[in-house]
Amino acid sequence: MAAAEVANQSLARAQADDRKTGESGPQTTSFVKPAVPASRPAIRRGALALIRVAVILVAICCAVVIPMGWGEWVAGRIDQRTDDAYLKADTSPISSQISGQVKAVLVGDFEPVKAGDELVQIDDSDYAAQLARAKAAIGSAEAKIQNADSQIVLQQKIIAQSEAVVGEVVADRDRARAEYDRQQAASSEGWTTAQKRENAVADLRRFEAQLIEKQADVDAQRHKIDVLQTQKQQAEAELASRKADLEIARINLARTRIVSPINGFASASRVRIGQFVSAGTRVIDVVPLPYLYVLANYKETQLSRIRPGQTATLTIDAFPGHMLTGHVVDLSPASGSEFALLPPDNATGNFTKVAQRIAVRIEIDHADGLGNLLRPGMSVVPTIHTDEKVSLAN
Repeated sequence: MAAAEVANQSLARAQADDRKTGESGPQTTSFVKPAVPASRPAIRRGALALIRVAVILVAICCAVVIPMGWGEWVAGRIDQRTDDAYLKADTSPISSQISGQVKAVLVGDFEPVKAGDELVQIDDSDYAAQLARAKAAIGSAEAKIQNADSQIVLQQKIIAQSEAVVGEVVADRDRARAEYDRQQAASSEGWTTAQKRENAVADLRRFEAQLIEKQADVDAQRHKIDVLQTQKQQAEAELASRKADLEIARINLARTRIVSPINGFASASRVRIGQFVSAGTRVIDVVPLPYLYVLANYKETQLSRIRPGQTATLTIDAFPGHMLTGHVVDLSPASGSEFALLPPDNATGNFTKVAQRIAVRIEIDHADGLGNLLRPGMSVVPTIHTDEKVSLAN
């Protein structure tokens, strides 16, 4: 359509020049303009019509033919490039595991740290007191166990004493039974009185009753041993619980000193001295420089030939002229929309097809002298060379 408009403008200017020439009449000059053939306007109109038809045909080709083969053309490119890529690092966000008041911040903003370096101190006075109380509770539990052992020993002696009493009663009963037997024999022959026989019967019954009583007392004393054993087990369980409380108190006391888990650089501190923090409060981050990688978000139409192990060249927007090299480590198991807080639901409403993006992780093999200057979040333009033959198994 743009070409048709240009042709119309050119034709209009030519016709205007012809009219001006006719109106001004013949002029006496050394140059005589040849006469315009009468058929030129018709030729120009025909050319204009052909231009319009050609423009329409080109527009149809662009609207129909190119979209049909665009995806195949993009997927078949050897070098796959995207500008939706950034430097990343496995940054460690460090949070407080206990609550308390910040006593000291021992690292400055952006300072290098090593694993085990102390970063933040929390006031430990409360946790030190809890540790002392846990130690005292352990002493009390151990004393209960010793007391239970002493009672068991004492009870065993009481049982032995009761068993001795039972032996005395058994002896008295046997003597009373012998006397009863003699009185029965003498009574049959008339050598004893009724009173002696009755006394022998009464003594035998009394000693038998005492024997039953003393045996029951021995059984009760033996049962008390079981009770004391149960009390000892309770004291031992309490001791184990107190030891667990002691360990928790020690852990909480150690957590008042927040240390770096990795080597790297500290971020700007998120807390200040005197600030009260709760469990889970983020106090600082540690970035593991210079261990960085690239996370490139390629369109799904670009992934048909990308495989782990293929090499890639990287350019950093912040450092033009430097060419970094790396290799593909792996592809994300799903597109970014699958991990979104509110994933799209294409089953309802109108649908517009949009090419999804899949994250590709690229490890940096050679930083071209920029290792200490690269920072997570910098924009990267990676180009993956898919002409390398890498098996799907890799």
